[in-house]
Amino acid sequence: MRTLQGMPRYRRNVCVAVRKAGSDLLLLCHRKGFPPATGWQFPQGGIRKGAALIPEMKRELLEEIGTGDVTVILISTKLYFYKFPEGTRHKHKKYDGQVQQWVLAEFSGNDAAINFNHEPAEFDGFEWAPAATVLDRIVDFKKDVYSRALNDLGLL
Repeated sequence: MRTLQGMPRYRRNVCVAVRKAGSDLLLLCHRKGFPPATGWQFPQGGIRKGAALIPEMKRELLEEIGTGDVTVILISTKLYFYKFPEGTRHKHKKYDGQVQQWVLAEFSGNDAAINFNHEPAEFDGFEWAPAATVLDRIVDFKKDVYSRALNDLGLL
């Protein structure tokens, strides 16, 4: 397993593959301000220094999709690194990229619980998609991480 030691410019992050109960469908969220065909990703967010993974995951889900009501199925044992593209580094001045730990969680609630009626809203829509199609929708600089993590979680 890779560690963060010696890599202070990578932001700690959790990425959540939310599976719809009773199916193989995963929650894809559309980033606000992007054209409809682009800007799709899983919910993810920073982990505050010293904070535990699962409470931070639930906090991020609540902030991003309006609900943290999920059951954790599996937590990745690996860390996944990616660099921010050159054109976006101005938004992330302190970091060169992110190091993610992935969680597979199951959502058994009603789709109406997923909402973006909060500020600041990062997403403006969602859909449920088979894991095999997720890689076609994710931005290029995250595809390698998504591929490895989805494989490691047994979703591909």
